[in-house]
Amino acid sequence: MSSITERTNELSSELDRVDSRGICKLFRQCDAQIFTGYSDYESINDSSIQNEIIEFVECVVDRLRKQTVGKVNIVATGAGTSGRLAFFIARSFNRILGDDSERITFSYLIAGGDLCLTVGIEGAEDNISQAIVDLESQINPDDTLVYIGITCGFSAPYVAAQLDYLLNLNSDKHIISLMGFNPVALARPLVIEKWTRSFKDITNQLESNRVTEQQKSKLLRRHFILNPVFGPEPLTGSTRMKSGTGTKILLESMFSLILSQYSATKYPLTIKNTSHGDSVHEQLISILKAYEETFRDTYLNIDSIAPMIDSVGNSLRAPNHSGHLYYLAAQSLGIVGFIDASETVPTYGADSQDVNGFLLDDKSKQASGWNVMANRDGDLSNVSVEYKISQKDFIDKIPSMSAKDTIVISVASLEEYNQLSTDILPLLVSNSGNNVPTIYLIQFINAKNQYSIPSHSAIKNIVIKLNHCDIIANVNSFYEISLKLIHNALTTGGFVLAGKVYGNRMIDLGLTNNKLYYRSCGIINSIMKLNNEEKARHYLLRSIYSIDSDKEIPSELDSLPVYKHIEYAEQNKIKNVVPVGLLLASGKFQSPSNIREEIQKQPIIRYLLDQNKPTI
Repeated sequence: MSSITERTNELSSELDRVDSRGICKLFRQCDAQIFTGYSDYESINDSSIQNEIIEFVECVVDRLRKQTVGKVNIVATGAGTSGRLAFFIARSFNRILGDDSERITFSYLIAGGDLCLTVGIEGAEDNISQAIVDLESQINPDDTLVYIGITCGFSAPYVAAQLDYLLNLNSDKHIISLMGFNPVALARPLVIEKWTRSFKDITNQLESNRVTEQQKSKLLRRHFILNPVFGPEPLTGSTRMKSGTGTKILLESMFSLILSQYSATKYPLTIKNTSHGDSVHEQLISILKAYEETFRDTYLNIDSIAPMIDSVGNSLRAPNHSGHLYYLAAQSLGIVGFIDASETVPTYGADSQDVNGFLLDDKSKQASGWNVMANRDGDLSNVSVEYKISQKDFIDKIPSMSAKDTIVISVASLEEYNQLSTDILPLLVSNSGNNVPTIYLIQFINAKNQYSIPSHSAIKNIVIKLNHCDIIANVNSFYEISLKLIHNALTTGGFVLAGKVYGNRMIDLGLTNNKLYYRSCGIINSIMKLNNEEKARHYLLRSIYSIDSDKEIPSELDSLPVYKHIEYAEQNKIKNVVPVGLLLASGKFQSPSNIREEIQKQPIIRYLLDQNKPTI
């Protein structure tokens, strides 16, 4: 049985058939499953999941109070979106620690290192040996390691290797947890390449330890599985969406509760209707209710979000990648846009410059770009154009912007708007004639943070009013989650309108790791109604190696391990791997080269599939 995170969601089966407002409504229905649950699986509002969260929090707090030497190092780790969110949330909580940073710290690991915060590196998720090296860098003899391995579908080799390492240390010192959004029984059973174990082997071992410990004292536990089931993604397999939102909710809830339970005077919860006397369970319920309210408050603005999706779709449909989407915001809201932009290349086969995220300068600290990001490796702006993310880098792009572009700016305070109005907006609206980009300004407000900004004929203002801002002071969790929902809707909806989605399946994804290779085979098998996984795999190989349908696939090539095919596609910069495989499977084309010529003439791939998809 397939992983739930890789299944198609019946709620969004007509995703490519509706307009922008319909797209928003489908996203709203699918995202609601984060809180309502999916089928009869346990989810975030069920007692079994909440009890696991609470026992994890209590266990960490107990270690924190008993730690006399060294500190508690809470390490969130993952590949792709999971790793980016691990970085983002560790950054947010480290910023509020002050003197307590000598007692507790929040750390992150991302497969491929900080370079993968922006651009995915081929094979990074599958690199077993590097996963261990990365983990060892976080282990100190005096410290307690609290490990949180994040893999939405229980499949990432990077996390599997680290879990295996920790499970075999035979040490009672460290706390080991796995976070994902599948039942344990549906962990990937395939043996991981260049290794001897499957992810299912690892989860079974972790689950066995967990069950044994549950029969003992709660505070003696050190193995946890945090796996609420949210259901399939609105766009099949796009775990940056619901699963990414769920990851953010879980990490922020747990980290906030850990700090609040450790010192309620230093880290009081700022959510309405919570008090120092509340139990951990009561506090958790209040936090989850606040997230659900934020979800509802955000989707009350569908009539404002839909026109933005239309504009983004127009930009992404522009010929020869001449239209772009630019995000700009300060601090954590800027990072939300940065992360959303980084995920479009592997998901949609987008050009790396189609969607870009930029950060406003932090003038209070005289910091810009990567210094605002505060990542481990520091300034990466000299690596390539994809890593230029500062306010100056945004300003440098303004002269080349045109009416084909869409700009989405977000602010959370009057001070941020004043900085924009001084440094950015005059330059943006100074273009003459009809060559001004479409500019949206999203303004976040709540009851404690009311402010008004002047209107401008060239700027479309959108006010998002939320009931909540933060869980703990200076961690803007709810503004961030609201903006994440909006940004996900803009890029996903925009690429739907640009023809990169068929039904609710991505059809031009990148081929950078094992997971995406097998997902690509599944897409070909499903859309073209082959009912034959081996045939689908062969069409994918023909696409990668440009082998015509009337020729045999050489046996030495057919028998290569998956990572060799991924390496070949990456090193030879093979484009449109899945679309070519799909059209070969239609039986109406024989030559991958001819198909790529057709794609040049008609880059909206969805149209080509409509013309050539089997009718049976």
